[in-house]
Amino acid sequence: MLRLFLFTVLFCSIDFLRAATPYKDCGSTAGTIQSFEVTGCTTAPCKFAKGHNYTMNLVFQAKSASKSLSVSIHGVIGGIPVPFPLPDPDACKMQVKCPVNANDVNTAVMTLPVLQSYPSLSLYVKLELKANDTGNDYACLQFPATIVSGLAQQRTLVGWKKGKLFEMLD
Repeated sequence: MLRLFLFTVLFCSIDFLRAATPYKDCGSTAGTIQSFEVTGCTTAPCKFAKGHNYTMNLVFQAKSASKSLSVSIHGVIGGIPVPFPLPDPDACKMQVKCPVNANDVNTAVMTLPVLQSYPSLSLYVKLELKANDTGNDYACLQFPATIVSGLAQQRTLVGWKKGKLFEMLD
């Protein structure tokens, strides 16, 4: 009995360290999101400090084939999507194995630079992984975030209501 208890505690501890980032699927039609993680973000909203880079790992399973995929990232502010510039949106250069075949499981690894010039605000981050040949979304997700001036800044600029983060998307 003690072994079972210790195993459970150890398993939960390891699972806690690998906790995923909370997100909402926004229309993944050509694939299924299996997991999503932003470094340093296990609770919503994610806090992004200006002048830092954040790594995002997106694991998805394809439902159909495509020769190549592209990534787009937008900040959704007041319902208006504003593009985050990416140096190269080619998902095949982000560890996705191209061409993508039906039932393939892939991981896209992206780096999001949060520039000093970005304003301090709360927003939703929308990430899309699209097929270049069909335009279908292999993955579409949104998650709440707050851009802050420094790592020590913890206040939320917009009144995120506990338990109401994703209801605002509907």
